[in-house]
Amino acid sequence: MKIQNRPPGGKIFNKKMIARQSDMTYEECMEVSMSPAQNEVFLVIDSWWKKYHYAPTLRNIAYVRGKMGLANTKRLVDRLVDLGVVKKLKGRGRTVRPVYINFRNLE
Repeated sequence: MKIQNRPPGGKIFNKKMIARQSDMTYEECMEVSMSPAQNEVFLVIDSWWKKYHYAPTLRNIAYVRGKMGLANTKRLVDRLVDLGVVKKLKGRGRTVRPVYINFRNLE
């Protein structure tokens, strides 16, 4: 299944290739084409990790963005996971993090 994101190089990544890109730096994460809302959510997650050294909840992300809907926030976070700039464990709270932060092993 191909993801419809085209990075600056014009190459389409499939999910297996994205899984291998876990060594992305902050600059490489910012080069991935994201919508303005996705970029905002990524920056919230990144700044939360830099400030508190642990993952934000969906409610924290929505509050910082000034939004009330948790479902839309969850969809944005899931899309960032598909793009390969964020990692998280399914069914676990507070595990979302940028891929360049190596804090425990999240597969």
